[in-house]
Amino acid sequence: MVSKKQKFRTVLLIIILAIAIIAGVFGVSYAKGSVVFPWEVTEKQEEEPQVAEEQEAEKVKEATAKEEALEKEVEKVEEPEEPEEETTEEVEEEPQTTAATTGVSLDYYGALHVEDGKLVDESGDVAVLTGVSSHGLSWYPEYVTPETIESLRNNWGINVIRLAMYTSDYNGYCVAGEDVQNTLKDNIDAAVEAATENDMYVIIDWHILNDSNPNEYKAQAIQFFGEMVRKYEDNENVIYEICNEPNGDTTWEDICAYADEVIPVIRNVDSDAVILVGTPNWSSDLDSVVEAPLDYDNIMYTYHFYAGTHKSSARNTLTDALDAGLPVFISEYGFVSADGDGSVDTKEAAKWQDIIDEYQLSTCIWNLSNKAEGSALISSDCNKTADWEEEELSEQGQYFVNMLQSIDTSKQDDEEISDETSEDINEKEQKLKQEKSNMEKKR
Repeated sequence: MVSKKQKFRTVLLIIILAIAIIAGVFGVSYAKGSVVFPWEVTEKQEEEPQVAEEQEAEKVKEATAKEEALEKEVEKVEEPEEPEEETTEEVEEEPQTTAATTGVSLDYYGALHVEDGKLVDESGDVAVLTGVSSHGLSWYPEYVTPETIESLRNNWGINVIRLAMYTSDYNGYCVAGEDVQNTLKDNIDAAVEAATENDMYVIIDWHILNDSNPNEYKAQAIQFFGEMVRKYEDNENVIYEICNEPNGDTTWEDICAYADEVIPVIRNVDSDAVILVGTPNWSSDLDSVVEAPLDYDNIMYTYHFYAGTHKSSARNTLTDALDAGLPVFISEYGFVSADGDGSVDTKEAAKWQDIIDEYQLSTCIWNLSNKAEGSALISSDCNKTADWEEEELSEQGQYFVNMLQSIDTSKQDDEEISDETSEDINEKEQKLKQEKSNMEKKR
């Protein structure tokens, strides 16, 4: 039987356990937020309106922002955007260089032939070739490149280039070996192609000099010209100069003997090609030629002069031969001394130019290089091979370019006079027609 004391202890323990369980459940619920005390209800009721107000204000703010953004988009569509002003930094421009130009564009005449002592086109009208001669191809090959030839045509307007291939001098074709020969022929081929593309004539020059007599390397000349004519037989712009300047004791008879073997080699392939033949005494003796010219068609004889040395008597030799009907081509000349150096003799140069213009002669000035001598067209301190500025030309180069300009100006003046004459004639014809019409009306 349980005593009262033990019953009391048991009831007390049960009460304590019940209180503990209730306290634990309440604590957990409070932690989770399930239980709210009365005093907390008041605080929450005060906070909830404030939070709601803040949320509402935020929504209003967002809506306002969206409206403003939408208005801006509408404005962009309605109003074209003004281009923003570009801010450019000032850049120092490099000084532009201008190539010396003549304004000339000399004619390309098509196939040429010789008729009545003149170089003419297919219609029989006089053809005037005006251009430059290279220096030795072995010495200055950089001046016969396609770029250079194009520049000569575009800037100076010339219509012929002469390719001076030395035969016995430094790295000459006949003395330097097969490799040099192949290089020289490659240079010639590139130059012929460039001249053809630019509507220019090209002279392949067998440039004898220290070998004096062309017969010394006649066998090589026959082989060379045979190869050249077979390669260029379809080119109407290629001219063959079979000996540059026979000199020393070489006679016209010596030259004729040489020509009688070389010319047929060319004629067997190309019956119409123009061939230039050098004359005795550095291509200055025309008297011998007038007495006994070669018996071939389309042949011209070369004459060379240098204004600083050759004066009135040399001009008389030339004009006498021209008046006798001899076809002459000035394949080399200069306005300096005969040694290729010195200053331009402007007084004598003008006299020579008068004869060239009067007789409508074809010419090639010596020489296109920057060699330190008076006859070089390019200044010796200029290494450019195309598009030269005026100050990059030598004294003779500047004189030559100015001469081309004056020739072109003369042509333009003649054309203007011709146009004016035509206009006057037309005006007179119109007046006569009007007067005739008036008279008929009166009748």
